[in-house]
Amino acid sequence: MGHRIDFNLLNVFLTVYRQRSITLAANAIGLTQPGVSGILKRLQDQLGVTLFRRDGRGITPTHHADELAKQLEPALSQIRNTLDNLHSFNTDSYRKFLVYLPEPLMLMLLPQLEQDRSLGKIAIQLLPMPHSLEQQLMLLNQQHADLVIDFSHYSVPLFFSEKLFSDEICLIARQQHPRIQGAVSLAQYYQEQHVTLKLRRENVYLADYFTEECLSERNIAAECDSMMVQMSLVAMSDSLAIVTKTVAQQFAAKLGLQVLPAPLTGLPIHYRLMIHNRERNNPANQWLRAQIMRYFNHHQ
Repeated sequence: MGHRIDFNLLNVFLTVYRQRSITLAANAIGLTQPGVSGILKRLQDQLGVTLFRRDGRGITPTHHADELAKQLEPALSQIRNTLDNLHSFNTDSYRKFLVYLPEPLMLMLLPQLEQDRSLGKIAIQLLPMPHSLEQQLMLLNQQHADLVIDFSHYSVPLFFSEKLFSDEICLIARQQHPRIQGAVSLAQYYQEQHVTLKLRRENVYLADYFTEECLSERNIAAECDSMMVQMSLVAMSDSLAIVTKTVAQQFAAKLGLQVLPAPLTGLPIHYRLMIHNRERNNPANQWLRAQIMRYFNHHQ
């Protein structure tokens, strides 16, 4: 190359690389589709390599694109973070943060976000946890997520995590249950019907995942992948369920539920924040993490 590369071309390239679509990239950066295609052609001409190939209706990055993105991503992120550090983050300018988290925390967090008048022009959008660790890391890596909250601790290079708060399991039954009032023995637990919560990513029931014992077979009346549905079914039947204690206490009065100690040896549920390492010193992300921490301080 006998001349300099325009950094604007590199930003457009990275957006296309993350989106795997010229149309989506154009929408994301406010350009027309022909405009983005033209920019990619200019960059390819300057580099002398092919960056993307047609793949059906979409595009697939070449080896050259993978290598270029691998080198550019940390470099441009460092430049952005350096510029961000020139001024402190404030809530007077609009910014939307995307936070992926498990359903129990979504139920706890949304009411606090709605009542928080200190957010100013900041929007924090809550989204359900991805179904796999690979999807979770991809969202963070491709900057489609600002923060992920998980109950599993993964030590993965390029990603940083820290403890948010801990919860535990409990047993719930409806207030007018004909046989259960105040406490449940292990024998009673196995005699009753159950509404179970399936953790899809781990492919196991919540009760089995967070107890020390290997639980015996239960009489399962219904299986859910939503804790809110699970609690609603218990409120309308004589079935029992294992749920997280903080959420159970939040909805017990509204749904007419008893919150009882589980007759099992429960394991603590440790929720952790996870971000990409490039965001660790970013003032905006630091503010977001501190804000989320503040919402859960009273649960410690």
